[in-house]
Amino acid sequence: MTASPVPGRPGQGLRGHDPSGAAASGPGEFTADHLGRTVVLRGAVPPERLVLYARGFLLLNRPEVQFVYRADGLWLDVRMERHRARGDQQDHALVSTGEVRSARGLTRREIDVLTLVAVGLTNTEAAERLGTRPRTVSTQVERLLQKLGQRSRAGLAALAVDSNLLALPMPGGIEDVAQVAVVGVERFATMFRTDPERMWAPAPASARKPILLGSLVSLSGSAAEDGEEHLRGTALAVEEINAAGGIGGRRVEHVVEDCDIDDPDAVRTAMNRLVAAEVDAVTSNYLSAENPFLLEMAADYGRPFLHLDTFERHAELVRSNPLRYWMVFQTCPSEKYYASAFVRFVRGLEHHRPYSPRSRTVAVVEMDSPSARIADSGLGESLASVGWSVALRSTVPVRRVDWGRVVEQITGASPDLVLVAHFVPDEIAVLHRLLHESGFPGLVHYVYAASLPRFRNLLGPLADGAVWSSTTSRTDSVTATRFQRNYLLRYGVVPGPTQASAAFDQVQLLAWAWARNGGTVPAGTCRALREDVHRGLNGIYSFADGGQSPLSFPDGTSDPTLGQPLITSQIQNGRSVVLSPPDFGSMSRLHLPSG
Repeated sequence: MTASPVPGRPGQGLRGHDPSGAAASGPGEFTADHLGRTVVLRGAVPPERLVLYARGFLLLNRPEVQFVYRADGLWLDVRMERHRARGDQQDHALVSTGEVRSARGLTRREIDVLTLVAVGLTNTEAAERLGTRPRTVSTQVERLLQKLGQRSRAGLAALAVDSNLLALPMPGGIEDVAQVAVVGVERFATMFRTDPERMWAPAPASARKPILLGSLVSLSGSAAEDGEEHLRGTALAVEEINAAGGIGGRRVEHVVEDCDIDDPDAVRTAMNRLVAAEVDAVTSNYLSAENPFLLEMAADYGRPFLHLDTFERHAELVRSNPLRYWMVFQTCPSEKYYASAFVRFVRGLEHHRPYSPRSRTVAVVEMDSPSARIADSGLGESLASVGWSVALRSTVPVRRVDWGRVVEQITGASPDLVLVAHFVPDEIAVLHRLLHESGFPGLVHYVYAASLPRFRNLLGPLADGAVWSSTTSRTDSVTATRFQRNYLLRYGVVPGPTQASAAFDQVQLLAWAWARNGGTVPAGTCRALREDVHRGLNGIYSFADGGQSPLSFPDGTSDPTLGQPLITSQIQNGRSVVLSPPDFGSMSRLHLPSG
């Protein structure tokens, strides 16, 4: 087989082919570089649109992407991979195309509808793009559910992404859709088509200034385990981006500052060091929840600050003064949704047989921190609406809690359920053990901390039966499985369900924004974050809300393709089993306490 070079210039048609983008060739294989220069390895000259897609793919920092290419009279399965031959100084896109024989028995219109569902559009929005009626789209969605054996739109979306059934060009365009990888391919291709002079080729090695990504982590004190997972997830993302050629040829350098979350002076000093290093952005977990001055420092610095402090008060701060806090992004929904998740759990219990509550009361134990005040989020009123009430509310310190006294209070109140909003796994492990030894017959529902591997490691089999919820958790997908495998290979342990993947998503969010912005200028980077909807390991990221924090499913949005699911799980035989929301789990999986 002889490879024949085919010259191509951005914005101009390739020789021997219709520059309108219609298919001029069937199955084949070619390579393309950042400038659109192609080498045909097999088959005929590729359509210009596929060449533009190949250039867009090279900006994605993904090892590969697959999709269905729709052209007049022809469908193609398209696979794009990064490729670098011996002696090459930069990656090329290796593009393989094959004619679609049967896409799971779906029609072209069903592929279009499936694509629009997968990127988060409602039936009405999809109908507008397809020039039909919402009722028609609704019927097609029902048919898709039956054909593909799914229970929900979320299932359809996950299957479409994981099975590479998304179609390009995107029906109706790419505005206001979730940023899955193929949408990024088309967005960058559109940039090249509308701006022919935009080369997007990497600068010469001597002129490439690295992008500095700062991470503010706590590797000691009460947040040590979370800090380590956050650091590892961030490092994996940086490694993946650099392995794919960086951002426009610029490598990302990871600048890490460690501090104890419980030592404000150390936190302030660490942030000052990142500022002095002139990092292009800062990522962190929930250090700012306990050290709110970090938001003021971020505002003064004026570069993207992505955090996970799960604190509605801070989202409201951004919402109330966007001119000052335009660079602050909370990359998970707020704690206000925990009360709703708990009430949903109680409502599910009422329908769970043979569960039979004795008093329909709840004991609430909260850490002495504003971000842990779950009962302040209308919990009492919401419980009353389902016939339950709060029998006990106890506030305890972060460390050195007298759990024996707390257990005495709980057993004295005789509740059916205990809701614990305390975020230190070492502490709640003591509580859980003492409740077990006291013979407490009810269920214990932990806010977040029982999701951490350390909780299970400390308790062993005694952890079984504990229920936990988290506003941000890794969802099932091919990319999540790949992440978990890479984490295990890199660090020798399985990641917890929240922090590592959330940190990975933070870096990918920034990488996407930098690539779309064409650089690290803060205003443009933050504008890209606000304008786009992103799909990550932990769900959907949309920062269009004035507080610049994602929506929560099902309480902040009823559409699972537009928000991050607030997962409630139970530890069973050492692993977490998802109970709710319904699109992701089932209360029928709940194990009730024996006796």
